[in-house]
Amino acid sequence: MANDLTLFAQRLLKFDPAALIRLRASQAWGQLPWGVLVTIDLPSAVEGDRVVTAADATPSDAKWRGTLPPAASSTVETLPAALVLNAAKAAAETLRELTGRAGERAIRDALLDHEVITGESDVDGTPFVVSQRLVQAMVRMGFVGSAEVEIRRAGPWTGLVTPAGQAWLRSASQLTVRPIVNHLNGR
Repeated sequence: MANDLTLFAQRLLKFDPAALIRLRASQAWGQLPWGVLVTIDLPSAVEGDRVVTAADATPSDAKWRGTLPPAASSTVETLPAALVLNAAKAAAETLRELTGRAGERAIRDALLDHEVITGESDVDGTPFVVSQRLVQAMVRMGFVGSAEVEIRRAGPWTGLVTPAGQAWLRSASQLTVRPIVNHLNGR
């Protein structure tokens, strides 16, 4: 467990020196700076639900922000690993070509939001969208090898899953806010 968790912590620290790890049941969770949750399975369950710093395992329960995806999920599609790796490579090449130009951050954000894969489950018709955010999380955390990559859905969450790890992204809220117009003091 220590080796897997140490490697996971090191990978998280590459992206954020203040990274946190949430230990819950038999999983370790982390959050990447671009809004994706990543997790690995641990060989044995941990007691309780606790948060520690990735750098030195200092208890940091109060610092964790956000929720985790539900434990139950359904597979809606299976992809060859090469497809995911090629999508990440294409994004990296695009960013490299445009480096140094005005608006580089906007280009990077647009690439992360790009919908790499869209579809509908053959089993139950569940629609799904995989953004470059998820692809980058899987590749940069070292979760994509030769095994196929499953696309999973769990409520508003979409995940990419391999034996090495998982990446999850919650879709934007469907809540809409309408302004109150033509009403004095909101009445």
